[in-house]
Amino acid sequence: MKRYWMELSSPEHAVLPDNTLAILPVAAVEQHGPHLPVGTDCLINNGIIAAMLEKLGDDVPAVVLPLQPVGASQEHLDYAGSLAHPAPDLMQSWTRILDCAVRSTGLKRLLIFNSHGGQSGLLSVVALDQRVRHNILAAYATWFDSGYPEGLFTDHEISTGFHGGDIETSMMLALHPELVAMDRAEDFRSAVDEIEGKTAQLSANPGGGRVGGLGWKAQDLHPDGVTGDASRATAEKGRVLLDHAATALAALVKDLTIVEMPDGNWPPAQYRA
Repeated sequence: MKRYWMELSSPEHAVLPDNTLAILPVAAVEQHGPHLPVGTDCLINNGIIAAMLEKLGDDVPAVVLPLQPVGASQEHLDYAGSLAHPAPDLMQSWTRILDCAVRSTGLKRLLIFNSHGGQSGLLSVVALDQRVRHNILAAYATWFDSGYPEGLFTDHEISTGFHGGDIETSMMLALHPELVAMDRAEDFRSAVDEIEGKTAQLSANPGGGRVGGLGWKAQDLHPDGVTGDASRATAEKGRVLLDHAATALAALVKDLTIVEMPDGNWPPAQYRA
């Protein structure tokens, strides 16, 4: 069964089932320290999507739009190899792609699937815009919001190792070990610890009781631009996490193909004459 947008012919697109979900993968091209490639977020996104599709039954209609590799990565631009769109331009680009998908196929179910934490806040805005303008079902997800299998990573790593640490390095060891330089991986201790040690409500990664967040550049947290203990990464942990994330995404995709489409009209049906 063809699952990728670019593999379908135009006539095949024209006869997709009404409840088909179009998935737009969005990622980033940015430095991930001395041990990981700048395409880490793209490669992880591709890997989760591929693993998800293997879990998806043929009765679940879903197609994957082309990955959007360059994201909102301004915090990394002082490091060689990083690419970025300004946030407004990026949101407009995603919007135009989704507009075309809706207009050219008549599809009414969309999912933006993200693998870069620095643009998580943009997803809901674009999804809501699609909902309002097209009266369709529009959803969004970031892969690490599915959580982590218990005991796989320390609480401290989950809290502060959010860029190039044990988590992403393990995923890359599972997906593309040939691109990981473990001899350069180390414990990249984050300045988040120092910030939180001196303040009551401020963090570079707010939540968990801390209400204040910082606008930070990557070097504010560590000179190498990464945070977390990459030296603890293993391919086995990466495989477990990949399966966990793909299972969650497969369940979400199924949810979005069976959930009842909202009416979206006003006033609600019960108040209409």
